[in-house]
Amino acid sequence: MSATILDGRKTRDERVPELAKRVSALSSTPTLAIIQAGNRDDSNSYINAKKAFGKKIGVNVKHIQVLETVPQSELISIVQECNADVTIQGIIVQLPLPIEIDDDAVIDSILPSKDVDALTAHSVKRWLDGNEDALLPATARGIRTLLKSYKIDLFGKKVAVIGRSTLVGKPVIAMCLNENATVTVCHSKTQDLAKETKVADVVICVAGKPGLIQKKNVKKGQVIIDVGINTLVGEKLDDEIETKKLVGDVDFEAVNKVVAAITPVPGGVGPMTVLSLFENLMDLCEKK
Repeated sequence: MSATILDGRKTRDERVPELAKRVSALSSTPTLAIIQAGNRDDSNSYINAKKAFGKKIGVNVKHIQVLETVPQSELISIVQECNADVTIQGIIVQLPLPIEIDDDAVIDSILPSKDVDALTAHSVKRWLDGNEDALLPATARGIRTLLKSYKIDLFGKKVAVIGRSTLVGKPVIAMCLNENATVTVCHSKTQDLAKETKVADVVICVAGKPGLIQKKNVKKGQVIIDVGINTLVGEKLDDEIETKKLVGDVDFEAVNKVVAAITPVPGGVGPMTVLSLFENLMDLCEKK
């Protein structure tokens, strides 16, 4: 018997009407500023998804794009201009930034009251401390919402989180702890990954390594949350165009036949991340 598919698209779509209602209840149309340095294809795709979703719910998305060679000081000046602009309610600095730029310095120049990604030092301290009204970074919030929509409670559960990045892994770890789960953190130096994952009730994989979680890593009854988004290049077609396929960190076909519930890639956590970003924006707007 196959696992229950935790459908992020379905859950997102169910929440769109309420989010659009919150937007229309504001005295003016909110604006989200997205600041991008460079022209990476993956960043462009993420930004286009945010623009499309913003349009769907009635939010203005202002895309500010500068060259990859932009000096750090100029990027911070752009952030400060957005801070001072009363028509802008939320600010995102699209990551990754060029290697020469100090990500933390740029992100920390965002006013906490406009920090939609919840990545400034001020915001990070609040969600690490478990403040009930703290914004969570969008992926962590999206996972929490998706689990709750399927009535999967983390309270008292054993959760294995694979990955410890600042952008995704650590916020997910904090979210699970704040939901009163017992959390085991696994990473590239974990010696026996299967030993750690097979004792967990919930496995959340944010490693960015395709095929990392195989049938040997899971057991019956588990919930598997696959956050990985990896592009695999397949065989060339007759016209010599390489095929491309999006996959997660989990071998879906093998694992799906064992566990109780699993997120697909695409269509699982990704749609929930975009939704949660705009839910964060509305939370900031409604506090003002």
